[in-house]
Amino acid sequence: MSDRHLLIVDESQKDAAALAKALAREGYLTRHVADADQALRQVGGKRTPDLVFMACAAAGRAFEALKALKARVEPSFLPVIALFPRVSREMRVTGLRAGADDVLAKPWDVEEVLARVAALLRIKSCQDALEEKRLELERQSVTDPLTGLFNRRYFQYRLHQEVARGQRYGEPVSLLVADLDHFKHVNDRYGHATGDQVLRTTAGLLSAEVRRPDVCTRFGGEEFAVIMPNTGAAGAQVVARRILKALRERASLSAPPIHRRDARPEAIRITASFGLASYPGAGVAGAEELFRRADAAMYRAKAEGRNRVCLAGEHEDAPVRPEEFGDVLHLVPVLPRLAAVQ
Repeated sequence: MSDRHLLIVDESQKDAAALAKALAREGYLTRHVADADQALRQVGGKRTPDLVFMACAAAGRAFEALKALKARVEPSFLPVIALFPRVSREMRVTGLRAGADDVLAKPWDVEEVLARVAALLRIKSCQDALEEKRLELERQSVTDPLTGLFNRRYFQYRLHQEVARGQRYGEPVSLLVADLDHFKHVNDRYGHATGDQVLRTTAGLLSAEVRRPDVCTRFGGEEFAVIMPNTGAAGAQVVARRILKALRERASLSAPPIHRRDARPEAIRITASFGLASYPGAGVAGAEELFRRADAAMYRAKAEGRNRVCLAGEHEDAPVRPEEFGDVLHLVPVLPRLAAVQ
């Protein structure tokens, strides 16, 4: 039994039943709808078929529907076989130019139909494998390999995207920046392997505490950032305090110092300093300024004793690091579809 699902679009119940019977010889599973509107509802979701037969009585309307089916699943490949009452050379060329992957005439020959279906499904299998590989490479390009969080590249892209959306639709967006406290001491005393474990532990706690729409990233060495779409300052503070509480209560591990032989493991307490800023806010005109204010608030948290959350204020004179943000505008054309990766 094949696991391939084929969709038959035909006003004729009799013709559709005959085609389904022929396809059943090879174990194909079929569904039947009467018109293009019903076909469009079958495409683009979990029930998207592997191949579509579309009966075309009138070329103009049928070709419009064919193009709509193809567009609904882009960039994936959906093979479509157009069925015409009769096929002239001109009609075949027109159908192929309109987007059909093959054109057949009624009455069709069963063996030819099965052979053409098999050929198109082989092509689809290759296309699907290439698309999966492309998506995997895309995921790798925006993922930090150590923690599994999104990386700086994706952070820059999404922050620019979310602020632009907020400006367009009047929606708030908040940014939480975190820097682990005394991380250099951890690496120096316990080694980089333990430092990596600290980063993974922190990443796991962050992922567990953020909400589904939030974008959790490892921005730099021991720096993390959480983008909170459609979230104002009050809601963002709730999330920030929940993350801080989780770190205080659950972020710990143990390791022996690397410079002492036969040293016993020591408890390592993981803490972080957080800076929180929101758009819209005083002086926040874009993504870069939102980052700068969150970053400045994080430095203020460091200065005030670490292991706390500081909110971006209206009048701040803390140091900022615009060079760390980079030019996000250059990332927009490079990453046009990465919002789907999350």
